[in-house]
Amino acid sequence: MKKPASLVIGIFLLILAFIQLIRFTFAVAIVVNGFTVPVWLSAGVAIFFGLLALWLLNERKH
Repeated sequence: MKKPASLVIGIFLLILAFIQLIRFTFAVAIVVNGFTVPVWLSAGVAIFFGLLALWLLNERKH
């Protein structure tokens, strides 16, 4: 039986990956408590979230 929660989380992770990719592409600055988060970090986070999403959605097939 396919679990709907894994589909929802997979889609959510894809959306987060897309948002991080947009931040990386447009170099949006994010400041947390006076510290600027590096833009290059978003590229790594986008790849990480994307791979997690694909792994989760691929697992649903089996």
